[in-house]
Amino acid sequence: MSGAATQTPEQPAPTEARPKDWDGRSRTGAGILIFFYLFRFLGPRFAYALLYPVALYYVLFNWRHGRASRDYLRRRFPGIGGLRLWWMNYRHFLSFGRVLIDRAFAFLGMLGKVEFECDGREALDELLGQGKGVILISAHLGNWELAAYCLGDPATAARRVKVNAVMFKGESEKVERQLKKASGEPPFRVIASNDSLQASIECMNALRRGEVVAIHGDRLLGAGGVRVPFLGAEATFPVGPFVLAANTGAPVLFAFANRLGLRRYALLARGPLYCRFENRASREADLKKWVGQYAALLEGLLQKYPLQWHNFYMYWSDDR
Repeated sequence: MSGAATQTPEQPAPTEARPKDWDGRSRTGAGILIFFYLFRFLGPRFAYALLYPVALYYVLFNWRHGRASRDYLRRRFPGIGGLRLWWMNYRHFLSFGRVLIDRAFAFLGMLGKVEFECDGREALDELLGQGKGVILISAHLGNWELAAYCLGDPATAARRVKVNAVMFKGESEKVERQLKKASGEPPFRVIASNDSLQASIECMNALRRGEVVAIHGDRLLGAGGVRVPFLGAEATFPVGPFVLAANTGAPVLFAFANRLGLRRYALLARGPLYCRFENRASREADLKKWVGQYAALLEGLLQKYPLQWHNFYMYWSDDR
């Protein structure tokens, strides 16, 4: 959800991804629509049961995503191999499927049945109480849509918050219209990252209005990243969210929503972090420091929730 193809500190917003890496598109738009209707009419038990053969299919036949999953699992569990590796690979896909089903709760307006355990929400309430815009940097960890819902839900928030989610809009217009018809409006506004300049303007305007801008910090779209230590080796992370923070002065909170069980989630917020470039010469070092803090926090969460990180591509590859 963040990163930039030709990113400099003056261009904070994401841009298009290269198809070679990840282009944001779902190749199964009709399948998504079928999934939502099945969930609505047959219920969650059917959807959860359907996950088991689907996850097995991915393990056996989807070699590209399976290879990426196993590469991550070897780094998270050094020395793992054999049947245990394949079993964890299967559970990794199961975890992703459960998150997708829970995500359907959000789009179908059924989140009243989900319980949240909040840790660090006070920091966000304090910043928003000052009328400040806030940048939430999350990850493809757990289920960020539920965190966005929690922020915008008056039943779970101190006051209703306008949330703007920066994401790559890769679905066709027809599929997006079908999804909206099936599930209604999401509890947040989408800022499309496809157009770097337009996304930058929309993010800055939202922050000036005292709203929340939510960006993923663990998926690089094109170039514009820095390499920092992550799970025993260096990996490239995007700098876009931190450049946006430094250019606007908006405080940063790291926020995550992790699955604890059936309809139970833990919401974690850490910060605030204030980003400011000391001078032009120190910009690269400043960005590495801020990104390193984020990567260290993400790595710590992966110790607790190892199967909930859902970046199914070769994350540590130099050929991005």
